[in-house]
Amino acid sequence: MKKQSLVALASLLTTGVFAQQEPIQFTAKGIVVLSDADMAASALADGNLYKSKTSRDALTIVKFPLDRSGQNITTAPISNSSALYDKAAVVTPNGRFAYVLEGRGQLGDSVSTLKSGVKELPAAARMFIVDLAPAKPTAKVVSVGNLPTAITINPQGNTLAVASGDAGKEMRLIEIDNTGTPKRVITAPSPVPGARITDLVWSPAGDFIAYVIEDTQEVGLMKYSLDAAKKPNIIPHGKPIKVGGLPATGKFSPDGKFFLVSDIKKGASAQGAGKGELFVVQFSTEDTPGEHKVISQTASGESAEALTISPDGSMVIVANSGQSYQPFGHAGAGKSSLSVYALDKEGKLTLANEYPFEGIMPQSIEFDKSGNAIAVAVSEYLDYGDRSGGIEFWKVTKGDKPSLEKMPGKISVARGSHTVRVY
Repeated sequence: MKKQSLVALASLLTTGVFAQQEPIQFTAKGIVVLSDADMAASALADGNLYKSKTSRDALTIVKFPLDRSGQNITTAPISNSSALYDKAAVVTPNGRFAYVLEGRGQLGDSVSTLKSGVKELPAAARMFIVDLAPAKPTAKVVSVGNLPTAITINPQGNTLAVASGDAGKEMRLIEIDNTGTPKRVITAPSPVPGARITDLVWSPAGDFIAYVIEDTQEVGLMKYSLDAAKKPNIIPHGKPIKVGGLPATGKFSPDGKFFLVSDIKKGASAQGAGKGELFVVQFSTEDTPGEHKVISQTASGESAEALTISPDGSMVIVANSGQSYQPFGHAGAGKSSLSVYALDKEGKLTLANEYPFEGIMPQSIEFDKSGNAIAVAVSEYLDYGDRSGGIEFWKVTKGDKPSLEKMPGKISVARGSHTVRVY
């Protein structure tokens, strides 16, 4: 009887009855993650950095399929800043190069507190060009203007647009060659004179660039084209429109029909930020531009900056930081959530579900290539000792009322992870 039982068990294992799926199911060539290890998220509330003597800013490259040996996960010491949230990096469509804005420089080891917030962080002007192909990533450095705030790449993967704080040169178009090296730079003033651009997003067709300006609470559009000599031009297209109190991040729907904007109302602080809103904008893209319009808006969670749109355009997922960044003794510390919205063909958003989870300051979220899973960058956790950040994964179920299911696996990365890019 015992022998028969062993034979039956072996048969079950062989036929896969007891077989389990891998703890992370994600369709992609790889993921690039930025971690700003200089300060704890709670520094936004109390100024205390809680710096680690061993943790440093890093770019992490994860290549699929995953291997528990960790041989397909590599890191490079790339200075970066969570002050840029998830606007600090792009990856070329072929997955060969990553372009990373430093934004703010690293702090000295002796600095333990910030008295005046992120403005106290050193100004920077560097962009890192990281070759992702070698087993050990390599990086080159170029200047892109003082205090760069956002970067985007065209669908063809041969031109970058970078926003910086240089007066009269707030926009930079950077053409790149096959080696990832800039070959020509064109500068242009801000479409709103003197205003600092805080987000840039290239349209799916590559003919427009949307911009967000926090200070004036506006979003607008710029027309991109090449002249007879193949020189790039960029000019404002229509007048910008007001959206909310503190517009933060924007994303185009995959068909380019809508531009979604997260309005966080207030920045993270000891007092919290309160609930935000999501706006759906329809830009006028005719040759003679008409009026850009807000066609719908809906309530969102607290500090709900990071958002992503499914590849089929039917679903929007927003990461709500809440007050997860507060000092550990605060009731809201470590409590974040994901909100799932259905997006219809007229641009109306409908909240389907909300999913609380444990994690501090989720600042970036992206779908995989299939649209059946998402990756979420979590800055850190309610951990002591050798603190780390993480990339968490959720299974997506589509339909009239889309839903999420958290996967059991996660990828640990350097603490302060704030940007995830899927390629």
